[in-house]
Amino acid sequence: MLPALLLLLAASTSSDDSYRAGLLALQRGDLASAQTNLETAGKLAPRDGRVWVALSQTYWRLHKDADAQDAAGKAAAFAPEDPAVLQGLAIYYSETNQTLKAAQAAAKYSAKVPENGDARERATGLYFEAAQPLLDRQKFTEAVVILKEGVARLPNSAQLELALGVADYGLRRFDDAADAFLRTIEIAPETEQPYTFLGRILDQIPSRLPQVTERFAEYETAHPASAAAYLLHAKALDAQSLSPEMALRLLEKSMAINAGDAAAHFEMGTVLDRLQRFADAAGQFQRAAELAPSDAAAHYRLARDYDRIGKHEAAQAEREKHAQLIKAQEVIR
Repeated sequence: MLPALLLLLAASTSSDDSYRAGLLALQRGDLASAQTNLETAGKLAPRDGRVWVALSQTYWRLHKDADAQDAAGKAAAFAPEDPAVLQGLAIYYSETNQTLKAAQAAAKYSAKVPENGDARERATGLYFEAAQPLLDRQKFTEAVVILKEGVARLPNSAQLELALGVADYGLRRFDDAADAFLRTIEIAPETEQPYTFLGRILDQIPSRLPQVTERFAEYETAHPASAAAYLLHAKALDAQSLSPEMALRLLEKSMAINAGDAAAHFEMGTVLDRLQRFADAAGQFQRAAELAPSDAAAHYRLARDYDRIGKHEAAQAEREKHAQLIKAQEVIR
């Protein structure tokens, strides 16, 4: 509370004797004196938001929760644009676990002091803190409401855009999710998570694929030692049926860095299928199934290619594995 108290003290005038005495008492922890002086100041200036925000903190420390909440409400009503009041409210609401209200007050305070990067960071963190429990409980619709508000009040926040993308992803609003992830990349191109999420939904966002492919290519160029970067670029090309030979080269680079990634072998199998190189594709799907034996899709694709190259008994065995895995997944659901 100290920074807010200093702002409140700086905003006071020489005639505010009771108010200043109350703030100084609050600062040194003399709560009884703080209450007496601030209540006197409140009687003299009943619509002074600075007095009410100081009283909210005083009452809260005295465990007078209802009085504290009432004082905070009056502070917000009487001085909705006062930076000192907004900072004090952000602290009060944060300390009393009213995180969304704290975020809203902190965002308004940040807008008043745009040069204060710490204030913006604090407001961003509070919006994320308000949304995170909802994301954890998969209450994505409620999380989206909070995160959209945060993005509107604190534009160009990679953290909030990424969280908004995750919430939209959870709601299967894939175009909205893709847009949020692309905005995240624009703000913070080194952040890995938006690329990873985009890689999961390529089949669901056909209209965004050209832009996504550009971002993946840039990420690959910037991270020549990243197996995931080559894999993502290859997946984006394959999702558009573009440049299969280039996709194979990218996948070879990915596997040279991380030969144990089942996803890279699966993707190579997909590209080889497109080229009708079914025996080679079967080898890749077989390796993917070895690395990730519980991946039903690998067994399904392997069964198809075994049939194509005349290995019908092996194909039947893979179909049976696929059926068993699908049944087990349905039991878990």
